[in-house]
Amino acid sequence: MRFDLGPTTAQVLAAFTDGVTACQGRVTDTANDGRRLLARSVLPCLEEVRPGDRLQAGVAIRAIGGEVWVHPYLFRLVCSNGAIIARTIRTQHLADLGTQDPVDAVQAVREAVEACCEPDVFVETLDQVRTVQDATADLMVTQLPIMSLLSRLSVGGNEHLLAGIMDQFFREGDRSQFGLANAITATAREVRDPDLRWELEELGGAIAVGALTPSPSQGPPATAQRNRAVLAGSV
Repeated sequence: MRFDLGPTTAQVLAAFTDGVTACQGRVTDTANDGRRLLARSVLPCLEEVRPGDRLQAGVAIRAIGGEVWVHPYLFRLVCSNGAIIARTIRTQHLADLGTQDPVDAVQAVREAVEACCEPDVFVETLDQVRTVQDATADLMVTQLPIMSLLSRLSVGGNEHLLAGIMDQFFREGDRSQFGLANAITATAREVRDPDLRWELEELGGAIAVGALTPSPSQGPPATAQRNRAVLAGSV
């Protein structure tokens, strides 16, 4: 199935693969139903964010309805889960591919991918992670975005995922924002629905780089307090 006048999702995936391969990377997984494309890749760059805890550079792509988003992606080797860093100025958004000639659109995708593969993108993203990795996340688990995610998961019949995130977070004992991000992305790794997995990895990435922070000046709403009590098993 084609975008209005632009490239097919298969052509977008081919451009993504070409761009990643040109930067000595490899595509690790894809979900492509002809209407929307979700894909991730890893690059050769590796760095420790903490002693013994290595992150690998990568790029993720989402294409739907004639639009394409290309994001930095971090892959954590310790537990083999990834985070999509969507809330960054390095994200490439191609908004009008559906009105372009497919050849020009494909070239634009490849150039966006290669721009996101630049080594300084990984360096900048790691700096953001290191800046907030020790910031406490205790307030965040009772406020947005976790409680917002809870309501969406409840509607979709996926309440167990939120419980899994909280269990992972408290069991690991890392109460930092980095720890919360890892709990979310570790849970995402087990999710079969590609759109839900993407949403979880994007949320984890936002928390990992400090793009989402709790508001200590405001107490959690009553519903959030009740939800946390349930998750903690105290009621």
